[in-house]
Amino acid sequence: MINSRQPVISIVTPSFNQGAYVERTVRSVVEQRYPNLEYIFMDGGSTDDTLQLVSPFLHLFSHFESAPDGGQSAAIAKGFELASGEIMAFLNSDDVLLPGTLNFVADFFAKNPNIDFIYSHRCILNDSNEVIGHWILPTHSHFMMRRWDLIPQETCFWRRSLYEKHGNIDPSLRFAMDYDLFVRFMRSGNFKRVNRFLAAFRVHMNAKTSTQLATIGAEEIKHIQNKYNILDIPLLGDIFSMSVQFHSALWLRNHKSLPGLPPGNGYNLDIVWS
Repeated sequence: MINSRQPVISIVTPSFNQGAYVERTVRSVVEQRYPNLEYIFMDGGSTDDTLQLVSPFLHLFSHFESAPDGGQSAAIAKGFELASGEIMAFLNSDDVLLPGTLNFVADFFAKNPNIDFIYSHRCILNDSNEVIGHWILPTHSHFMMRRWDLIPQETCFWRRSLYEKHGNIDPSLRFAMDYDLFVRFMRSGNFKRVNRFLAAFRVHMNAKTSTQLATIGAEEIKHIQNKYNILDIPLLGDIFSMSVQFHSALWLRNHKSLPGLPPGNGYNLDIVWS
């Protein structure tokens, strides 16, 4: 049932042969039970069991297609072209949202009309769905985040007005499409790192972060920095990265917790849905 008092949130999930993880991804979105969800699923013609696993959810997708495409970026870009929501996001088919995320996002944007873009701290999962780490991130800084790609993409939500002003995903990029998009959004957008966990990022053998970061990823990040005249400062970047690692380790050692997750590591994420 449509609730006119809550904004439409459009989420695009690109997918290709992610049968090991895709069901958890889809469940994490539809089990939000957010009344004004527009969920767009763009499959690149999977040949594994992806289509079988998502078939029980077909009636919940606002748009579903499965056919060969131009890759992840092209799938996301097409999904965004189909989207109509006031709030937008994309969630890869191995990552997951956390319970209550969409209601939090809608409420936050309603109460903070000056904010255009939000993201949270990062939770890290392994391929067995166990929590194995966290990124505890500082208050947002355009200066820092334009130079070093540490915004956790899976936790990001933004207003349609920002997308309409600065454009869609660049379909030519294979790795750093989110970094390129966020750099453009930072030209005028007011960003906020919210003090909670909104989603979880999965690390596994076939993930692009594991297989392409040092090669295609590094090349594309450098290309984007040159394109937008962003001066890289390697020593400062190292200090920034080490600071995030230090604060994350200290946070864990002190048994701290934030909304969205229980404290600590080593538990199966399914417990947050029980």
